[in-house]
Amino acid sequence: MRGASGAGRTRRPPRRRGVTRVGLVPALVLGVAGPAFAGPGGFLQAPGSGTVPAACAVPNLDRMHAAVRSQLGDAYRALQALESAGGRAAADAAPDRRLGGAYGGLGMLLFAADYPDAAGRCLRRAARLAPDEFRWPYYLAHVSIRIGDLDQAVEFLERALAIEPRDFAALVWLVHVQVDRDRPEEAERLLARAWASHPDTQALLYQGGRAALAAQSYAAAVARLEAALRLNPAATVIHYPLFMAYRGLGDLDRARDHLARSGARTGGRSAAGGAVYFPDPLMAEVYTMLRSPQAHRDLGLQAAERGDWPEAARQLGQGVEMAPDNPVMRLNFGTALIRTGDAPAALAQLEAAVRLDPGFAAAHFLIGTLLERSGRDREAVDRFTAAVTADAGLGAAHLRLGDALRRTGRFEAALSHYRQVQGEQARFGEAMALVRLGRYPEARQTLDAARERFPAEPSFPHALARLLAAAPDAGVRDGPRALALAQGLVAEGHRTAGVAETMAMAMAELGRFAEAVEWQGLAMQAAADAARSDVARGMTANLALYQRNEPCRTPWRDDEPEYNPGPAVDPGLLPPGPGG
Repeated sequence: MRGASGAGRTRRPPRRRGVTRVGLVPALVLGVAGPAFAGPGGFLQAPGSGTVPAACAVPNLDRMHAAVRSQLGDAYRALQALESAGGRAAADAAPDRRLGGAYGGLGMLLFAADYPDAAGRCLRRAARLAPDEFRWPYYLAHVSIRIGDLDQAVEFLERALAIEPRDFAALVWLVHVQVDRDRPEEAERLLARAWASHPDTQALLYQGGRAALAAQSYAAAVARLEAALRLNPAATVIHYPLFMAYRGLGDLDRARDHLARSGARTGGRSAAGGAVYFPDPLMAEVYTMLRSPQAHRDLGLQAAERGDWPEAARQLGQGVEMAPDNPVMRLNFGTALIRTGDAPAALAQLEAAVRLDPGFAAAHFLIGTLLERSGRDREAVDRFTAAVTADAGLGAAHLRLGDALRRTGRFEAALSHYRQVQGEQARFGEAMALVRLGRYPEARQTLDAARERFPAEPSFPHALARLLAAAPDAGVRDGPRALALAQGLVAEGHRTAGVAETMAMAMAELGRFAEAVEWQGLAMQAAADAARSDVARGMTANLALYQRNEPCRTPWRDDEPEYNPGPAVDPGLLPPGPGG
């Protein structure tokens, strides 16, 4: 369920209650000119006799895109034509499915455009004209959820289920609303009914976890929510109720872990952000009805969350056509184009975004990533610099800027950017910049601290072993500890060419040259087996040292990946830049 509300025992205020806006498309404010045609009081009026009830008049649409205003105007005129052709009085509510469909269609458009009150008025008339039509009470339930009237939402969902008792989406939403109303017993009754026909469904497991949490049945909540998360680990909305459930059980370590993964500490969604999805064809129809930039943006983002990048690019491209001056729309379109593999088109969209908003940090950052992938590091440095200048808190840009500066030999400048970022990559980059600057004691201290802080990351003990075995500074070297670290890596299953070469360095530092030769030979064979004959050839210099009973005093060769961070370079990714 998109943006499902947090689980927890909530008390019922006496009147309308707010609820997380679930599965709905908000309107995009574009600041366009006034409505296509306006009547008294700022309400749109179709030309003609005015037989449509005033309650269903289209509201002021000044904030909407011209295409949406036109679409709503067409629906209003079609409805008026039907009313006039039938010679009906406005108060006439005799069943008429065709006319009910016209009112309902206008209500759906108003709902999609984020006018829930006006949508509700039209949908109520549709429900009176077609009382056996499932969709109208179903949409009225969603209108009620939108405005926070949960009691009314229950009434409409129950009416819809009386028409279609097995409708899965209506059952899920009714469970959701009953939990939000603090009715976990009712929610459990509905869950039993839904599970009979839809077992092991993520949406029901999630709602079941919320219901158990509301009833303070913390163990049951954990079991259900963990099962839901296993079905789709990307659904990060599940982490916050899991935090609540584990906290209720007194397991504070797991609680803190789920709180961090929920994004709640930063007031937003996790970077991996994700919702719980389930089939909801009627709401999908609402999502797709509007001809507006916002609708295309929302459809594009939904496609992106599903991993359907071609569809995301198609939808977002239509959004850009309708709102060419919206830099965020161009950023989203450019991101989708990157994922489809069309880097030149993506670059064009991102450049257009920064022309519209020169301080758009995210767009500068993405341009920088494309430039570094194409091997244009000096231009990438300029773009990453623009990104951190516009947004000093953009950690990813500081990190990529540090990497690009290191690749271009500007180690001191790289160091300052790494130190503005938390995390494993930043600490490793900091240590390597210190090594390149010849500041070996500081590099050793940085790697030691990172090894303690990130015990599961093998790159830190590996780099530390290299430094202890082969640093030019005798005060930094520690052969016995280097060997112990390297042996630990081998024991843990890290049997790579690089680890074997580190073992050789440590053996040589201890004067065990015959063993160093043996390990260096194993390293060279591993590189050759991995089809890296170039790497194997680079190892011959150290092999010659050990054969002469000399230790290594170069922890890393200039061409090794530790000194050259960043993505694989594709010179043909982008057309040549201004410099050729």
